[in-house]
Amino acid sequence: MKARISYGAIILSLFICGISHAQTRDFSSAHKKIERALEGTAGFPGSDAIWVKHDVLLIAVAKGAINEKKYAKQVCSFLNTNGFASQKVSVIIVDQAELRNRNQWSQLAEAQCK
Repeated sequence: MKARISYGAIILSLFICGISHAQTRDFSSAHKKIERALEGTAGFPGSDAIWVKHDVLLIAVAKGAINEKKYAKQVCSFLNTNGFASQKVSVIIVDQAELRNRNQWSQLAEAQCK
């Protein structure tokens, strides 16, 4: 099943969540380091890594270039070995071209990190 959500819907959702959880936009330095590490590592083909919640990581990839389900699990493994094992993070893989060109995204895969 593919989900299509605009940036506006994501921002609105984050704003609503921010009302009840004021720290939603204030990610820890560990969260920010994970984003930079994933965006700059050759073994991780995602070009954009974005925390949308403290336990939800969105990664944009070129659709069809990789096995998205396998990649989501690989990112979970990376998160677990880098201090996020107890966080129960959800990794969502989305279509990079659609996100950049139309400000919408289709979910290609998702993994619940354990």
